[in-house]
Amino acid sequence: MLNRRLLRTKAVQALYARQLTADANRLLALDHIEEAFAPDLNSMEFQDKEKLSGMRKLANIALDEYIKNGKLSEDEELPDRVVRVARSAYEAYDRQTKSDGEKLVRRVLNETELIHVDFVRILSMLIELSHQAKIDRERKYDDPESPFPKSSGLNSNRVIQLLVEDKALEEEIIRNGINWSNEMGVIRKTYRDALRKDEVYEAYCKEASHTPEEDQALVQHVLRQVILKHEVPLDYLEQRDLYWADHSELIRSLAIKTLKSADDTSTFQLAPLTKDWEEDREFVEELCKIVVAESDQYDLYLDDQLKNWELERIALVDLIILKTALAELIHFPGIPVKVTINEFIEIAKRYSTPKSGKFVNGVLDVLSVKLAKEGVIRKSGRGLIDNK
Repeated sequence: MLNRRLLRTKAVQALYARQLTADANRLLALDHIEEAFAPDLNSMEFQDKEKLSGMRKLANIALDEYIKNGKLSEDEELPDRVVRVARSAYEAYDRQTKSDGEKLVRRVLNETELIHVDFVRILSMLIELSHQAKIDRERKYDDPESPFPKSSGLNSNRVIQLLVEDKALEEEIIRNGINWSNEMGVIRKTYRDALRKDEVYEAYCKEASHTPEEDQALVQHVLRQVILKHEVPLDYLEQRDLYWADHSELIRSLAIKTLKSADDTSTFQLAPLTKDWEEDREFVEELCKIVVAESDQYDLYLDDQLKNWELERIALVDLIILKTALAELIHFPGIPVKVTINEFIEIAKRYSTPKSGKFVNGVLDVLSVKLAKEGVIRKSGRGLIDNK
């Protein structure tokens, strides 16, 4: 079932991508300023290039101040033209960055929902492999160079038969648009190069009858050692999902749980992706929204903690992980401090530099104690567990 670590990872991914798009949008805003103060080569009037260059530099500084503070300092006196151009460039930057941020959050949430589709696709792949086994067993003439036992096969397996007959699974396959007609090459190659060459499957096919336990063991083996390990189906699945490395463990557990329930029709149930998708979606959206809104305040917390560091020297992904962790520590009172810190340490270990886990651990350990003493971090309910 979908866990909070994956959701936290999705929030970090969305925020990281948002920062990259914000940097790109800033460059576009600078281009806008450059164009505004470029000499007009078609004008008959004198073009003071030095003055234009100076105004461009002032507008660039004003743009960065707008980006940082949302307004210009009242102490500064700038030419009206500089202010107008800088404000126009900033408004375009701000509008596009907000739009990009919302799209990126939607994208990572859509990617998360597609985990369920890939899970159903794997169950469908088992069914398609059983169809290939049926065709193979019904052939009148065997290949003399490659004989294969036919006493039983994947299509005669009780678990597979239940999958084939289950209406709920059939509806999920149709609803998610899973159709192998244009990709039968993947199924045939998986059957020929992986399943038929698997010693466990070959031994299974030599026996005419099997216990329910043997049927279950065989299907679990095909799932784990063929579909999720052989290069043919694995390459196919990785090409379909850019985040397969992140999603595969959850997909595997959903499939295993579903197949274990398939010993008979009364217990069979498709494992749900999550208990409450709306709650999970809101968790990611809220985390991202808080980090964007409170980013400057978090910079101050981190500046104070990292007095001998410059934030620019910290890897961008580490900075985003720290800010996302701070958002959770401060704004989610029901989540224990230790849970938050441990989760983001693991995310840092997986997605950043080899030393990032220790770095994130050290910063959050000290900051969490300090902010708790200041009353910034206040836990309640389950959030009080293991906070000592």
